[in-house]
Amino acid sequence: MLRHRLKGGGDCEDITIHNDYTELPNISCYPGQVNQVFMNILANAIDAMESGIEPDGPGKISVITAADDEQIIVTITDNAGGMPESIRERIFERQFTTKTAGKGTGLGLSIAHQIVTEGHQGNIVCESIPGKGTTFKITLPIETLAIE
Repeated sequence: MLRHRLKGGGDCEDITIHNDYTELPNISCYPGQVNQVFMNILANAIDAMESGIEPDGPGKISVITAADDEQIIVTITDNAGGMPESIRERIFERQFTTKTAGKGTGLGLSIAHQIVTEGHQGNIVCESIPGKGTTFKITLPIETLAIE
């Protein structure tokens, strides 16, 4: 759904996606909600690259999956220039946005956090290095959820 946004245009270069998928065990989850989490993170990475912040090299997003005995792990990393700690510590707050008026509601990452932590008993963390990039690490338990 976001592939059209990866093509450069105007002042923006193409953004490449690197996938390193490991075979994952099946988990009980709400797939639409989990996909929404990934879409929000990927869309924000693309937005950051389009915002005029100079990426650390050509625009690149990496998606890596892994699993251990208890959880699956999805790591999404971009090189969109990162964010200062004062912003990073607030990104999961409801209605917090760094986008200009009319561009964002500040709900995407708040909802993503809620889906992962409350809806799936998982965890989502963000690390960011200004001038380099941002990494989101999402973990979801392998144990069965009580899906109704």
